[in-house]
Amino acid sequence: MLMMLTANVMIAKDIRTLVVTTNPQMHCKKCENHVKNGLKDLKGIKSVETSVADQTVTIQYNAKKISEERIIQALDGIGRKARKLADGEKIVREAHECSEGTEGGDSN
Repeated sequence: MLMMLTANVMIAKDIRTLVVTTNPQMHCKKCENHVKNGLKDLKGIKSVETSVADQTVTIQYNAKKISEERIIQALDGIGRKARKLADGEKIVREAHECSEGTEGGDSN
């Protein structure tokens, strides 16, 4: 019976990781917060980690509740065109001013 309970719990969730980059790029904490806030209310999102240095957004999500396509659409909806990264793909950070402004964030 314990094994059946464990199997049911494992079947209930299909946790996956999606790594994307955005255009325009993130340049400061305000940019990172804009991205995180754009995803925080979506059902099925477990965590969102951003990296200005790597230009990545790493999203853990429950694939039974939300799709990669819906996550990408949500980012597009906040003005951040998202593109899924291939394994090991590196993004070159552009050297220009933040489109979100630097108030409340650092200028990395």
